[in-house]
Amino acid sequence: DSAAHRLYLTHGTEVVVIDTQTSAVVGRIPAGPRVHGLVITPGNRGFITNGGDNSVSVVDLTTLTVLAKVPAQANPDAITYDAPRNAVYALNHTGKSATVIDAKTHAVIATITLSGTAESGQVDPELGRVYVNIEDRSSVDVIDAVTHKVIATWPVAPAEEPTGMAI
Repeated sequence: DSAAHRLYLTHGTEVVVIDTQTSAVVGRIPAGPRVHGLVITPGNRGFITNGGDNSVSVVDLTTLTVLAKVPAQANPDAITYDAPRNAVYALNHTGKSATVIDAKTHAVIATITLSGTAESGQVDPELGRVYVNIEDRSSVDVIDAVTHKVIATWPVAPAEEPTGMAI
């Protein structure tokens, strides 16, 4: 979070917040069991995946308090934000799905069935696409961010079990 000079470290049941100018721990967010990913959205909100209770915590990043818990499918892991549509994508690892959340209202917009185990993903805001690494099928699912449908699945062979992704 370059604007707030903060680094958020997810692990276990919490997120540790570090001031990047002083390297001091400035707080902790008790988000939930098996915290995985965090994404920052406008309005100083954070969304944190909790694989242990199949939810996404909505957090006020000023006060570091949990405002709401949004239900997701099995084991939400990675998370990404689609700014043009103000939508958060929680990628449900063993749920083989993506839970799409309206970042303003915290309502679930859609649940998208994926072709396999979701590992990580990235948004291409210009193309209106969300790309999700499908670890167990060695492929990438391409989601149309407007229709919330998988429109293609691309094999990554000869590579296997894709994990991280960047655009």
